[in-house]
Amino acid sequence: MIDDFGLMELDLDKYRDLFEVLDTRDGRKSTVGISQFPASTWFDMFADNTYADACLTCITNKHHMCRLEMNGINMRETE
Repeated sequence: MIDDFGLMELDLDKYRDLFEVLDTRDGRKSTVGISQFPASTWFDMFADNTYADACLTCITNKHHMCRLEMNGINMRETE
């Protein structure tokens, strides 16, 4: 599970680590990604376009992807 994707900047080593995880799991294991940001903004979160292409291809363009967009009250604010 990749939780809160996009909340912090990643350096090149972390991009590489993310790609290794996604590539290793690609087609073999399920990967759940959670982000507060729309998927249309994910590419811009990467400082390196090569890793952006590679990682997002693993996430969005292959196999089965189910995307749920949640709208409503912020449950963190109600606690």
